[in-house]
Amino acid sequence: MRTPTQIYLQKAWSDPLDNVSINDVKTAIHEIKDMDEEHGAFWVGVIYEDENILETHKDLSVMAVFSDEPEVQFRKQADNWTQIEDLYSMFLKGELEALKTALED
Repeated sequence: MRTPTQIYLQKAWSDPLDNVSINDVKTAIHEIKDMDEEHGAFWVGVIYEDENILETHKDLSVMAVFSDEPEVQFRKQADNWTQIEDLYSMFLKGELEALKTALED
């Protein structure tokens, strides 16, 4: 398994965090529920050689861009916050192909 050179979390309402874990994502999910639409987004970047991004909005929409297909935006409308947490868990574990599959379903 590859080890990322950087993992960060950027919230539309605050400063970025480095070396994030799933617990940081859970905190962002909890916080986003109280945000207005303008600030209701956060994203995580995982960098290996190049950057991969998974972004979530307050309306449960998810978008991802992967370094091996930078011209493609994978999009999904999640059913609930647990589903989004599961997507981030895959992302942080480096399960990028599984995540792509989950975003296409």
